[in-house]
Amino acid sequence: MRPQKVTVPLILMAVLLAALTAFSAQMCLNDAFSLGADFRILLAASLVGAAASAALLAFKRIWPSLAALALVILAVVWFRTPLLESLGSILYAITEQFARCYAGVSVLGKPGGNPAWVLCLLALPLAWITAWTVCREGSAMAVALSCGPILAVCLVVVDIAPVFWLVLLTGVMLILLLTHSVRVNNSVEGGRLSWWLVLPTVILVGAITILWPPADYVRTDWSDALQTLAEARLSIQRLGTTVLYSGPGWNADLKEVDLASLGPRAETGRQVLTYRASSEVKYLRGVSLGVYQDNTWQAVPQSAFTALTLEVQPQLRQGLARTDGQLLEIRTNAVEPVLYTAYDLEAMPEAGRAVDDAYIQNHQSAQSYQVSYRTGALSGAAVEYTYSDYVQAQYLDLPEELRPQLLALLEANGLTDGASPQAVADWVRGLGTYDMDTPRIPAGEDFALYFLTESHRGYCVHFATATALLLRALDIPARYVTGYAVSGPADTWNAVTEDSAHAWVEYYDPTWGWVPLDPTPAAADAPPAETVEPDVPDEPDEPDEPDETQPEETTPDTPDTPDEPEANDLPETSPDAPETPAAGETGQQPEAPARPLDLRWLWLLTVPGVVGLTHLRRMLVLRGRRERCRRGHPNRRALVLWRWISQLARAEGTVPAEALVCLAEKARFSQHTLTEEELQVLEEARDAAIARLKQRPWRTQLWNRYGLALY
Repeated sequence: MRPQKVTVPLILMAVLLAALTAFSAQMCLNDAFSLGADFRILLAASLVGAAASAALLAFKRIWPSLAALALVILAVVWFRTPLLESLGSILYAITEQFARCYAGVSVLGKPGGNPAWVLCLLALPLAWITAWTVCREGSAMAVALSCGPILAVCLVVVDIAPVFWLVLLTGVMLILLLTHSVRVNNSVEGGRLSWWLVLPTVILVGAITILWPPADYVRTDWSDALQTLAEARLSIQRLGTTVLYSGPGWNADLKEVDLASLGPRAETGRQVLTYRASSEVKYLRGVSLGVYQDNTWQAVPQSAFTALTLEVQPQLRQGLARTDGQLLEIRTNAVEPVLYTAYDLEAMPEAGRAVDDAYIQNHQSAQSYQVSYRTGALSGAAVEYTYSDYVQAQYLDLPEELRPQLLALLEANGLTDGASPQAVADWVRGLGTYDMDTPRIPAGEDFALYFLTESHRGYCVHFATATALLLRALDIPARYVTGYAVSGPADTWNAVTEDSAHAWVEYYDPTWGWVPLDPTPAAADAPPAETVEPDVPDEPDEPDEPDETQPEETTPDTPDTPDEPEANDLPETSPDAPETPAAGETGQQPEAPARPLDLRWLWLLTVPGVVGLTHLRRMLVLRGRRERCRRGHPNRRALVLWRWISQLARAEGTVPAEALVCLAEKARFSQHTLTEEELQVLEEARDAAIARLKQRPWRTQLWNRYGLALY
């Protein structure tokens, strides 16, 4: 394509759009897969790449861009070690997420590298393509194709899409698309129109982000259909079972857990958050679900809760005799849709908004927040009777076909109506074997019943689901809870990984409220939480040293309920079981799901990959050009031929003949339709120019053939 008249406004527009494209594409990957790269470094790399690309394209020659490309290649070779580590870290984060959703996908790379290296390198070609589109009358399709793989990777698997960055990237492509035809005819007018469109686009992006904030994003139907299709295809090919995973066992809208799709679970070791608590906590509570049907845990309908009139939010603890405030500080690696809390909350976190009695939504998209909770003994009734009636109505529901079979199991093992929740949990814990490699349940089987009567193997989801349903069969309200099981010391920053994701049970006591109950056998080799030192100063308002020796507040022993566990402590399991709960879903032998890939072999694919992509580009360009020369209105075909002839003439270092110029002007400005004979003249001139170029030295031929794709 011919170089446009490059003006200062056009250069500035190229810098702006190139920087936005590169930065938003980087942040899509960074946010979608929680890579943890510093956004300031990514922004700086995008600005530098955009400015350099626009400056290089201000020249009419291609040689400055080629020289810059050579420098980039030399820099890549020089810094190959950190780049390989960075590439391994990004591959690990992406493929590990894919492997959780689609069986048969291998986890590549290994964690530990700084992803900013590769993300900054990715910004350079994206910035150059966008700047080239602005300065060289390029189509927005070039930007869309370059960003397409990034968008596909971010939208196919992950549930929490990087909404803002996707909308911003779409806005950039919209500006390029709307101004393309104007830039082709007049680069000055095209640049002016682009600047006029910037403000409306910014307003549109802001409005969309406000109306659909990232925290409220729900996975689209087409994405679910795509995943279902992929799972069905993998099942046909017998590539194994599939695991649908998004955080600790819930989907994007925090309203459902599909148990039928759960299969083997792999360890990742990827850190998700750090926390510090005034007293030792054992759970970071996330979400509770109360409706069990069709092998899924679902949220209780909101309409039932909104009909209540409660003085106190059920997620807040009331009636504690001693109210010494304890503080839990949490810093997540990425924006999570839910705030993780300790039990016995004293007040609602500032960044959160209570969703019924189920969880606290991360309303402000916070990554650092504080939670105040209470310790002490419970004194008197702490739960409103209205809420107790609601619990009895909502958390005893059980599929009727399961009730007689569950009751038969309970009676056969001496667990009658007077059995305590702890006794039921102990029986389930002793019945099953903890196994991370548990396959998906057979079609047509109930998840809990198959675990209790057939497989007797599973991990936290299996034990928690079975226990909750057995308690309901005994008319004890119970619900399924997900979050993280932790075991770090107090007043210390502790790291929590994805492997600590956990599911347990809460049962309801009219006096105490919801009491946590963990029926999962403790992993024998579960490591303690890793102590970390964050790169931020300690807060000046540290709470006083707690007086309690228990990790959480406890409740008094009452005569009528001797077997009840402590209100905020992990229930006792068995004499030979460790006191610390399973820190995540680790098996007895923590083995990596896949051997880390040695990335050195990727360099062997660089040359054939570049050659293959270059050849593919040449084929696509020539095929499209020939199709436009053969089809359509004769005058349009003539203009396509004229542009082709002009490029060939520049490659030869000559100018087209005057007769060809007249034919091109006639096709563009005249009302006359060119005849086939006149088109034949242009075609012959094109073929003659190609024949002359084929006589040039092989270096020139190589550039003309594959660099410029002239023939």
